[in-house]
Amino acid sequence: MLPRTAEEFLGDGVVASVVVANYNRPDLVKRLLGDLAAQSFSPTRFEVVVVDDGSKVDVRTVLDPKAYPFSLVVHRQENAGAAKARQRGAELAQGKVVVFLDDDMRVGEGFLEGHLAHHEKPGTVVLGQLRPDADIASMPLFEKFFARMLSNKADELFAGRAKLRGHGVYTGNVSVDRELFLRVGGFDPAFRALEDEELGIRLEKAGATLLFSDKGESIHGSDKTEVEKWLARSQNDGKYAVRVGRKHRDVADASPFRHIAHISPVSMPFLGLGLGLPKLAEPIAKLAVTAAIGADKLGLERLAVAGATLVYGIQFYRGVREESGSLGGVVAEYKAFREALRDVKNDGSGSASPGEATYASFVAAVREDHAVMRAYQGKYGQGEGGGGSLPADSVKKIGLQILVAYRLMRLFRARGNLLAAQFTSRLMRHLYASDIHWDAELAPGVMIVHGFGLAISHSAKVARGSILFQHVTLGYGLDAEGKTAGAPTLEENVHVGVGATLYGPITVGASSKIMAGCVLSESVPPRSLVAAPKPDVTARKARP
Repeated sequence: MLPRTAEEFLGDGVVASVVVANYNRPDLVKRLLGDLAAQSFSPTRFEVVVVDDGSKVDVRTVLDPKAYPFSLVVHRQENAGAAKARQRGAELAQGKVVVFLDDDMRVGEGFLEGHLAHHEKPGTVVLGQLRPDADIASMPLFEKFFARMLSNKADELFAGRAKLRGHGVYTGNVSVDRELFLRVGGFDPAFRALEDEELGIRLEKAGATLLFSDKGESIHGSDKTEVEKWLARSQNDGKYAVRVGRKHRDVADASPFRHIAHISPVSMPFLGLGLGLPKLAEPIAKLAVTAAIGADKLGLERLAVAGATLVYGIQFYRGVREESGSLGGVVAEYKAFREALRDVKNDGSGSASPGEATYASFVAAVREDHAVMRAYQGKYGQGEGGGGSLPADSVKKIGLQILVAYRLMRLFRARGNLLAAQFTSRLMRHLYASDIHWDAELAPGVMIVHGFGLAISHSAKVARGSILFQHVTLGYGLDAEGKTAGAPTLEENVHVGVGATLYGPITVGASSKIMAGCVLSESVPPRSLVAAPKPDVTARKARP
């Protein structure tokens, strides 16, 4: 059953169209249609559009529309690639929402409801959770690599450690407002790889609301891809990543160089080899994939997946070099990436506002933090040994140290130095056991007391005058009705006590106090006092 707001937006009749592109896999299509026939969502309210992309066996001879409880449309076209097949399916669709689903997926009975529950307003895009088949151990190594990568991405999104962006959209499991999809032009037929990423960027530019649904889950099995085919596909990804970046020069995250911040120092020289000496890198990649497959056969899965990750990176950047044409072309592409980072404004991309990109703003924010800290200490009569100057308190006060590190991390992020921002984040974890995301918005004039064990999501917002004690969590999660995801917003002068956990898209009104040990998942009005339940204290039984 859908939320009332979703029902009102979707209306009556056929509200969703599931579009499935197929090429030479009729048995998998039939299996998927069987899963869709078992949906808890009424079959009279959705249709399925299968587009056969010039398969050897015409899928129209295999599928019987009368065998299914929903309306089934089967269309055949000359082989033109998955992007054109999906585009044709969306054009044939009648539903207000188009759900793109790969033909090798499996879905549970709540799949459609898991997507449609989030379509409560125009312009919504919902990325469904993608899980590997339970028999992942029998998959070829490189499929394990992709399965782990997608599964980890889903876990990061659900836990609030990452923010869904347009370049993160994949068409294996995604639902889109059809009107918005057609308005931005749908898939670009020039892209025979990364067409979903490129579309996602245009959807985000058009103002789409990007959401993630763990309930709209699909299971991805193995397609038994051969090693040589996987190596070629990885290189092709690099080529098309350059083309995506060229098409969207104004979006830094469209560039293949956005991955640099996440590359380990050990892997960096090998990936650099792919850019600088691609012919020399080719035999190294083949040797590395052979070693990784050997490790996988010995049951050393972590080592094997790490090896596959390295190989993918080498091939990816070989593709970047190929598309760039020369080392000079690579340098030009990288310069364009750096320029895009400098030009990025506060448009939801995760970068800071223009003012935050200056050193002066960094210093001003730290001074404001210090001033508020001293004001609170004067108010509550807490001096912790005198002092009072910013340098002295930066040495003595752990909370101020954490804020300085956070402000520095934001400065790096705003200037496009992602690697430095990530390094600062890791350093904070090791020094203070605190995980504060660089996209979290802590206004100047926040106070942290002690500060060990903080966990603050990327989408959390904390206003001036707020106090956070140690072991506070401002976590990403769903609201009470399970419809909307987000992290807490603290208005001005909110105090959050030791060990309190706040999660979900809630707002804590100004001048409220959240006492120690509270677990809060709903909004509270200004000047509220939220206390944890009183402990149940009873006498211990006497020893026998």
